[in-house]
Amino acid sequence: MKKDLRKFLVEPGFTLRQVIQKIDQNGQGVALVAGDDQILQGIVTDGDIRRAILAGVALDLPIMNIMNSSFTAVPQLYKPEQIVALTSKRSYRHIPVIDPAGRAVDLLVTDEIQRLLQSPSSLFTPKVNFHKRILVVGGAGYIGSVLVRQLLEKGYAVKVLDKLIFGAASLQAVQTHPSFILVEGDTGHLGTVITAIKDVDVVVHLAEIVGDPACALDPEKTQQMNYLSTALIASVCKHFQINRFIYASSCSVYGAGEDFPLLTEKSPVNPVSLYARMKIESERALLNMADGFFSPTILRLATVFGVSPRMRFDLVVNTLTMKAVRDHQITLFGGEQWRPNVHVSDVARAVILVLEAPLAQVGGEVFNVGSNENNFTINQIANLVKEVVPSASLVYQNKEVDLRNYRVDFIKIQHLLGFTAQVTLQQGIVETAQAFSQGFFQDHADSVYYNDRWYGDQNRR
Repeated sequence: MKKDLRKFLVEPGFTLRQVIQKIDQNGQGVALVAGDDQILQGIVTDGDIRRAILAGVALDLPIMNIMNSSFTAVPQLYKPEQIVALTSKRSYRHIPVIDPAGRAVDLLVTDEIQRLLQSPSSLFTPKVNFHKRILVVGGAGYIGSVLVRQLLEKGYAVKVLDKLIFGAASLQAVQTHPSFILVEGDTGHLGTVITAIKDVDVVVHLAEIVGDPACALDPEKTQQMNYLSTALIASVCKHFQINRFIYASSCSVYGAGEDFPLLTEKSPVNPVSLYARMKIESERALLNMADGFFSPTILRLATVFGVSPRMRFDLVVNTLTMKAVRDHQITLFGGEQWRPNVHVSDVARAVILVLEAPLAQVGGEVFNVGSNENNFTINQIANLVKEVVPSASLVYQNKEVDLRNYRVDFIKIQHLLGFTAQVTLQQGIVETAQAFSQGFFQDHADSVYYNDRWYGDQNRR
């Protein structure tokens, strides 16, 4: 199917910065360099530009200085069989189509070329979307290990940067996938970050110390990992002209809500913990970096629940379900506090929805991620757990109560992106309870399932 070449054509005098913006807009990783007569002079990919930046080339240099002028093109009247013969000699991601005068008239891209090799007639079937290369920072974690699987299932090339402080077992099932790469390393190490980022199109940042108790153990380390490393990764993205940057923030930024209204993305933030304060500082830093060439998206996640390859039992729904099954007792402190909740698979779906949306629609935006139907008090959550595990008793204890208390509105992401949560709180409770009954998590007392215990053990070593 013939493309609108206006999305791909750039003039030889366009700067590297202007061309990477054009490439971001067309979503195919390539630009065609041509003058006013549209005669093709060269071809350039996002990878070409990022390699030039890495070599020290200035962003205001004209693209003619780094374009590939020895490109391969096919004549307009070539038959599919002839194109197959050409592409079988080497691997191509993009092949321009030119008329007899050398003017660009079309462009074949990755999926079309691959389908041609399988069946020449497939050239005339509707095209499919170009699959971006995604870096998931923290891809071995609770959310990341679920997101990685969803991305691979959708055909994306996925790279993970993770320090693997909880081990690599969560990614064992995908280690041999041909579209998966694991980079083990520290997000605070500049060289490691550059190695991981330089050849990707989108960065999803999930790698932080998560949870109020875990962050309170070592405030200095928390600031390093949850703020400074985030700013470093974003700066490297901006340097390499990677526009799409998705940051996992938290609804914890709303803290102690007053009068319990439904809190929107425009509501005042009111953090009650270091974890939430670092989220706010990271959000502000990212949005302050935003310009026409760096467009971060902030996702404020509701409290996550559900089964993951890197399971956690320090999250309220998972904790109460685990105690109900294990101890036949659900222990509560207070209980009238409101919490928004979202299943881990729905978080991954929301991330993918954002990375597939037009950049103009999500760049520089903040979205609450969850559903209004999954706003519950802790008491209500406990009673839902008891319905699933009726043998468990409710026990109230007079200890220090968590000050967080907020109900959140999720209409924005639903209206703008069409996102709706697919998993209810009740379904997540059943899922977790069934995992126990099937013999999973027999080592549930191990500190690897609890961020605060795990970091506490690491600090004591």
